[in-house]
Amino acid sequence: MDRGERSRSVRARIRARAAWLAALVLASSPLWAESEAEPLLPLSRPASAPFFQASLPNALLVRVYASTPRDDEFVEIGNPRPQSLDVSGWTITDGEGTASFPLDSTLPAGGRLVVTRNATSYEEDTLEAADFTLGAGDARQMEGDVLRLADAGDEVVLVDSAGTVVDVYAWGDSSYVEAGWTGRAAERMGRGEIAVRAPDGSGGWIDRDTADDWEDLRHHRLGQSSFNPGPMELQGATTAVLSPDAGDLPLLRLLGSARATIEVGVYTFQSERIASVLGAAAERGVHVRVLLDGSPVGGVDDDEHRVVGGLLAAGVEVRWLAGGPEVVKRYRYLHAKYAIVDGRVAWIGSENFGKAGFPPDREGNRGWSVIVDDPDLSDLLRNVFEADFDPRRPDSVPAHEAVIKPLPSPPPLVPWSAPPASAPHVARIVLAPDTSLDPEGILDFFASAKGRLSIDAFYLDEMWRDTPNPFLEAAFAAARRGISVRILLDGSWASVEADSGTNDDVLDRINRLARNESLPLEVRLLKPRGPIERLHNKGAVVDGRAVLVSSMNWALGSATENREVGLIVEDPDLAKTFEISFDADWEGRPTSGVDAWRLDDPVALVALYALVAVASAASLRKLRARNKDIKPPARVRTRASFGAHLRGRHREVRLLPAELVAQPRARARRRSGARRGREETRGRVRGPEGN
Repeated sequence: MDRGERSRSVRARIRARAAWLAALVLASSPLWAESEAEPLLPLSRPASAPFFQASLPNALLVRVYASTPRDDEFVEIGNPRPQSLDVSGWTITDGEGTASFPLDSTLPAGGRLVVTRNATSYEEDTLEAADFTLGAGDARQMEGDVLRLADAGDEVVLVDSAGTVVDVYAWGDSSYVEAGWTGRAAERMGRGEIAVRAPDGSGGWIDRDTADDWEDLRHHRLGQSSFNPGPMELQGATTAVLSPDAGDLPLLRLLGSARATIEVGVYTFQSERIASVLGAAAERGVHVRVLLDGSPVGGVDDDEHRVVGGLLAAGVEVRWLAGGPEVVKRYRYLHAKYAIVDGRVAWIGSENFGKAGFPPDREGNRGWSVIVDDPDLSDLLRNVFEADFDPRRPDSVPAHEAVIKPLPSPPPLVPWSAPPASAPHVARIVLAPDTSLDPEGILDFFASAKGRLSIDAFYLDEMWRDTPNPFLEAAFAAARRGISVRILLDGSWASVEADSGTNDDVLDRINRLARNESLPLEVRLLKPRGPIERLHNKGAVVDGRAVLVSSMNWALGSATENREVGLIVEDPDLAKTFEISFDADWEGRPTSGVDAWRLDDPVALVALYALVAVASAASLRKLRARNKDIKPPARVRTRASFGAHLRGRHREVRLLPAELVAQPRARARRRSGARRGREETRGRVRGPEGN
């Protein structure tokens, strides 16, 4: 049946129900003649009140899953009212088939009902039980037809027992224009994506009978989590880790300190040194579990297969997050980079577990990580890991390697120990896609800036579909308030010269816009220099008092489709470490080695200058009575008074006999040549070293 026929069928059903209802009303009313000027009962519900009004609809379609690789299509109905609702005899139709709720069907107050095509498949994919089934499965059976929703476009119409259209959702190429819907159809969802009605911020849903009710930057996928953590207080110490300056030792020491459990969630894992520490922990009885992305950009490389094989050989439990022909991958990429040790210490950062992120030779990516000694944060992060790692999930696939070779022995390590706890710090964990765009998260973090905002980003997309990047908009909003905003992007070849490299173009456009508005906002590129091969960080510092450390790039997919983990912390000491690093990168100065020594503390500078002044005064006092061009001879004590008769009194001059005067010898010619060579070499040196 084509779309036109289906639309006409829906209209015919609605008109038939309306005619039956009108006849019933007229026949039962003795005053029909006197009240013929009054309107009859409406054929459909009136236009829904905007979401900011107090009136509430009886029920709403709140989720629709149509584009599915399996037979677990579903429709979810929500009740925004504080009273339960009897939906016996209500129907759901797509214009081709109609299914009715059986007797004694109740929609709970403030609750939901799920109607699925196959309750068994639905439970396998969501780990939840459906309320009603159109076909197979252990759930109450709907009466009537089995709905088969079209991927390219269709409509779902909810009708009450009196024949009134209660709600409609139309998408894709649907031409539905009847009661319950106004304007164009909503955008179609991709494979495995669920259409979700927008919340109103007070526990209900927005209802304007338009596509805007259903369209958002985020596209929800089947089986995704819905964590909503609020602010917390960190009771333990926080430790900043800079890559590549610190190498891999901080991470190795932390993992090597485990006594009971280790959980790791990371995008890619190629470091045999890190793997060897995990393997050694597993061999001494620590329960080690690792979750990796099964389809990273470019695929899983040979180094990672070798590492996974070594982990399996050591007894580590490794799983891939991967999709399949009939399996929906919950997240486009598992792009997080975190670890939990003994359920009490968490590692959160921007770097994958490879030689670029944690280089033994300390040459690699610029990245930020933080170690947090806090059981509450670790417990929250562990819940995220358990949800993603869960073996019951179809996309959580156990790792198997054709070739398994033992890992090398781990390097000798001094186990990590927690530094002394400081005062509690307010923190908030950022989870993508769950809370990445929440107003209370990163957006509020940027809005809290009072003086300066410093941002590191591997790259950023200025537009997210047809919407400006909300993070970039928040940065511009800060600049319009007079905040000094600095954005540092990667300037390596892959980000500016390769076919996919656009950071230089982004820099030009953003800086031009800032100049046009005379805003204190500037973008620069961090080009490879010294030990830094590229900027891979995704963090920010506000006013030197709070810091964001995360794995999330400034792209739509990162914020709305990936699993990402970040942490916002109000901690001036932690923020200072990262801001000093940012300042050095911004100015092109090194952050490690001899050249990185620099005093920025005014008190320390004054103390240093005072020390130099005192030392200089003491030296000048000793030289005051001497000719500064001649070094005085050292005093030598003798056992006898030989030559004492030759010494004169103060200011007395005596002539020595000729036999006591040493005659000078001619100096070898090669020495003068060597001296000229040294002076020439020294003269060619430029810069601070020469000075």
